Amino acid sequence: MAITDFYFACAVDEVPAYFTYEKESMLVIQSKPSAKLVKSDFENIEKFITALISHESIHVVISRIENSQTSESLDNIEVIVETGGRRFQVSINNMLFANDQSGIVFW
Repeated sequence: MAITDFYFACAVDEVPAYFTYEKESMLVIQSKPSAKLVKSDFENIEKFITALISHESIHVVISRIENSQTSESLDNIEVIVETGGRRFQVSINNMLFANDQSGIVFW
């Protein structure tokens, strides 16, 4: 079992918007500045939502098998990707470069 619930919240500090998980729940966190401006941080996110859910699900599964620290370290791995003749160094959770719905960049 991976993500089974979704929760939406607003950050209480100045961090940018982000997605995370807690146990089997995916948390969608709006930034405080955007909330004050009544502006969405998640415009045009629809095409990435499947990958985001998959990515957080992978974290959930790894945290059960290993631990949360190992699961979170997944986001620190970086790879070199080439797109349109240009090379980029990105973390493996960069949804713009993911080539499947796992939310992980494999190159």
